[in-house]
Amino acid sequence: MINQEVSLQLAEDLGINQEGFERISKNIGRSPNLLELQIYSVMWSENVSYKSSFNWINSLPNKGENIISGARQSNAGVVDIGNGEYCVFKMGTHNHPSGIDPYQGAATCVGDVCRDVVSLGAKPLLVLSSLRFGEASLDRTKWLMDEVVKGVRDYSSVLYLENMGGEVCFNSCYDTNPIVNVMVAGVVPKDKILLNRKMIPGQLVLIAGNSTSAEGVYGQAESFTIPKGNPGIGSSLIDSILKLNDENAVVRIENLDMAGIVNAVASISVHAKTGVDIDLNQIPLNQSGLSIEQVLLSRTQERIVLVVDKEKQELVFDVFAKANIPCNKIGAIVEAKTIRFTEAEIVVAELNAHDLVMGYGAPQSNRKHHLIEKEVAIDFLENIPEPGNYWKVINKMVNIPNLIIKEFLQLNFEEKTNKSPSDAQIVTVNSNGKTLCFTVSGNSVYSFNNPNLGAQINIARAVRRIVCSGGKPLALNDCLNFGSPLEESVFSQFVETVKGISNASEFFDTPVVGGNVSFYNESSVLGKREAINPTPIIGMLGVIEPKTNHMSYIYRNKGDMIFLIGKSRNDISGSEYLCSIHKKCNVGVPYFNLDEEKAINNLVTKLIEKKLVCSAHSVEAGGLFFNLIESSMPLGLGFDVTSPAEIRADAFLFGESQGRIVVSVSMEKEDDFVDVMMESGVPFSALGHVTKGELRIDDISYGSVEEYKKEYQ
Repeated sequence: MINQEVSLQLAEDLGINQEGFERISKNIGRSPNLLELQIYSVMWSENVSYKSSFNWINSLPNKGENIISGARQSNAGVVDIGNGEYCVFKMGTHNHPSGIDPYQGAATCVGDVCRDVVSLGAKPLLVLSSLRFGEASLDRTKWLMDEVVKGVRDYSSVLYLENMGGEVCFNSCYDTNPIVNVMVAGVVPKDKILLNRKMIPGQLVLIAGNSTSAEGVYGQAESFTIPKGNPGIGSSLIDSILKLNDENAVVRIENLDMAGIVNAVASISVHAKTGVDIDLNQIPLNQSGLSIEQVLLSRTQERIVLVVDKEKQELVFDVFAKANIPCNKIGAIVEAKTIRFTEAEIVVAELNAHDLVMGYGAPQSNRKHHLIEKEVAIDFLENIPEPGNYWKVINKMVNIPNLIIKEFLQLNFEEKTNKSPSDAQIVTVNSNGKTLCFTVSGNSVYSFNNPNLGAQINIARAVRRIVCSGGKPLALNDCLNFGSPLEESVFSQFVETVKGISNASEFFDTPVVGGNVSFYNESSVLGKREAINPTPIIGMLGVIEPKTNHMSYIYRNKGDMIFLIGKSRNDISGSEYLCSIHKKCNVGVPYFNLDEEKAINNLVTKLIEKKLVCSAHSVEAGGLFFNLIESSMPLGLGFDVTSPAEIRADAFLFGESQGRIVVSVSMEKEDDFVDVMMESGVPFSALGHVTKGELRIDDISYGSVEEYKKEYQ
């Protein structure tokens, strides 16, 4: 063992306090050397140990009828989708790297999440992204967005992933700190899932993929470089893993991401409940002069660590060799209680893996937080005069970046995939026609105004989209993006958000099967660091069964009746309209009621199963007007609707009160539709009918849908 004198002062310089230093010494039975102290420093950091957040995310519901592996149990969530198959899906985030090198930050985010999915034996099939950028008019914002979108697209295309779009939003709080959240999903037969396979002494530990460099070594601020992806190697690596899994040649796979080899080996050790020996001289390097710390903690992309049985090693080497992927034996599982790293047969570090891994022995911090008092509901309509000219309001609203982008993505999705677009993105995953649906949902304005309620709305909105698409929601992943947890106000937002997610996910029976926490997301404002709005992103999985239940949001036929399920309300709280037209931003949350959401969802599911509706579309950002125009655009149809006398027109058109779905109904099915609605007891109203292309509201023409389409193209 290499012994180097270390002091408490050095430990504190590395972020380890006296209590932590004494704990390390006690657990390993001696004073740690410098390398060991550096390893503890990184493994106990916020990014790796989740020391501020773990106890809270550990409280999230993660079990359910279809859940095979929930949050904290594996590298990605595993959900039983029937017919002998599992869906594996995961969300990841590369916010900080994307703020420095947006192309590589976004590309490597896709690669990282893909390797987490394939580490469980599933072939990655699709990617969705949830992106946040600063003020839309800024040149920096345009550059960041172009590079991030290109990074996601380029990496996905090499892996033949179906890029299903997602959501893009703008807010000045992200001016210097973009949010790049990515969800990847794949499917694996039940008998091929790489989960909980028995690890025993004598099995070998291999490393495969890129040679190790100094990229992304966490904790080295002065020499830190953004890791760069190589989708060509990434694709070959994934193909090789899938071939080996078909041959039952792999026991376990760990993606080499944050804290690199140390984190992967520690994870293997705690799950095997035994020791691991690693020979650092066997790790292939792509540059000379690397320190041991850099080798162990590097975040070089396109790398994995595998556990294999001895008798399978030649098969493994052969498969990787044919793919021109370097693969080396670097160690073995041993009869011991520690992980040992050697160089030239000298032990340079020996550690207890249990002390290092999140959720096992890594220490947790009890951050200060407080209950966030609910705001007294404000009736904004009392003090805001009704617009005198709705033409002007609509012309301004259709040019709001957050609403333009939504239309642009939906139109592109329709044109490029030649599918019938739905509120959720639809994918058929095998020859049996198994149809899954996915969506990503986030609204940082709601979450800023009321973190608990905002989180619940994000989940309810994701559920509503899947229901409108004809699906049954099964499970969710989350990405929780916040400012510094050292700020009590920020950490209080985080705590309230987790409480909201827990409440809504349990209510809708959509367990949390995976996720990610990203702290220290801040922008510089006049030389001061200011936290972003709390930005929880929900990624949800659903299944459409039978596939004939698939429902689109587009209007099909002139003359079809348009109905609103749920109630119109005199409510403009938290809306794009309130912010953009009346300059009252970050105030209020729209009306929301969980019980009403569930009743409406159950009813719409019944209507779709009975084939009584031609389209179904959730009312969301921009309110009813944008819901109607989104359904009109794809086939060039329009609408003629009438507002109820008791609801002010701006609230009717642009309010964002929750629990509302717009459906279209053919004249032949109208009587049956009304019968089901009356029997249900759920509020509904007739809005009007589908036109040939004109947009009419309260007998006033607002042009043709073709004029609006030109604005977006």
